[in-house]
Amino acid sequence: MRFLIVSSLMLCCFTSVIAQVFPSGSRVCFVGNSITNNGEFHHNILLYHLTRYPNENVSFFNCGISGDVTGGILNRMDDDVLVHQPTHIVLMIGMNDVKRSLYGEYVTTNTDTLAQRQNAITAYKTNLEKIINIFLSKKLVVILQKPTIYEQTAKLPTKNNLGVNDALKVCADFVGELANKYQLQVVDYWTIMNNLNKRLQEKDSAATLTSNDRVHPQSTGHFVMAYQFLKTMLSPQFVSKIWLSYKMKTDSANNCRITNVKKKKRSISFSVLENALPFPVSPQYKEALDLVSFQTQLNQQLLKIDDLSEGRYTLFIDDSSIANFTAKELKEGIDLSLFKNTPQYLQAVTVRSVLIELWKIESYLRNIKFIEYHSDFKKCNDKTSIDAIKQCLEPVFKSKNTDFYLTQLNKYIANKPQENKYFQTSDELRKKAFLLAQPKIHSFKLVKNL
Repeated sequence: MRFLIVSSLMLCCFTSVIAQVFPSGSRVCFVGNSITNNGEFHHNILLYHLTRYPNENVSFFNCGISGDVTGGILNRMDDDVLVHQPTHIVLMIGMNDVKRSLYGEYVTTNTDTLAQRQNAITAYKTNLEKIINIFLSKKLVVILQKPTIYEQTAKLPTKNNLGVNDALKVCADFVGELANKYQLQVVDYWTIMNNLNKRLQEKDSAATLTSNDRVHPQSTGHFVMAYQFLKTMLSPQFVSKIWLSYKMKTDSANNCRITNVKKKKRSISFSVLENALPFPVSPQYKEALDLVSFQTQLNQQLLKIDDLSEGRYTLFIDDSSIANFTAKELKEGIDLSLFKNTPQYLQAVTVRSVLIELWKIESYLRNIKFIEYHSDFKKCNDKTSIDAIKQCLEPVFKSKNTDFYLTQLNKYIANKPQENKYFQTSDELRKKAFLLAQPKIHSFKLVKNL
């Protein structure tokens, strides 16, 4: 059985004021390349926001495109980003701007190559500041994100382009400079991922937060990114805090309301309306939970009962048996978010299931944009006919000696006719998830075991 002991100092420091990442009505565009297009990190941010602030209705929009650079964002600014009428922009770009092909397995002193690398960084800096100024001119809230790492230290079977991660550090530092210049919030992924990789590789030289391609974060890496974002935004530690005394008449509630307290010889019962749900952590993030303090810093759902007589007690919520605890454990504090059978956790899982549907539709829509912003698509004479587009692009994509582009083209052929339907379904799923996240009153009962 797992339970959390919470110190009295931590309890005293907690207040009922909950900081919001995005206020109600926000329309948030996550803008970037394939790491953003994958969406896993900002999917977790949305799930957190929806469960932690269920009364604050926000909409997230995936504006990431695989292979994109700062110049690409400038080219698609109006009809792929601003078209969503955003209130907030969350921007991360740089992995492709550094031009990884200019780096190899050995250090080079070739002046032409070094000059091309520097030119790529210079173009990145110029374009990035242009992008930020466009967003600020539209009176949008801009949150900058430093690029994620390139894996150049782990022993992996894939080619290692030495120096790419150092170039990304230059990009990350420049993002920090722009954040200071324009007084913008900045989330530093590069540092936390680089530091965690060093820790992992002390034990296993092949361990990494990225995939074998050295570029794209694994699920663990995406969860670390979500954690870093939420920590930077000063997201609250507690889902809720329920604190009662069996002997005293006083009780304490943070981000919840306690009513109908009844104390009997061998039991105590009460009703609670919590203002939030616990974050339902998916199984693929088990390793991430060992690397970052997400649970203790961002997801505590505390139940604390003082002055119970010694013995073991069964906790019931809505007449469902949750677990058994000793009087000592209840006095020290139980983290209910660790128990996946509570009605609150199960409600959060239903919210997640709807969001998974939304993200599936989202991937279809991003596939459409990937093809239509591809440079070869622009060369097609007839962009109104699916058959004409296929005839135009198929031979070009076959010549690229990779199945990736042909796979994306086949998806496009299937997805494009459904585009309007996908937009409609996306709106419906957002509304459904919001409704499913609404708080409910739950009946708690602690019964002393015979």
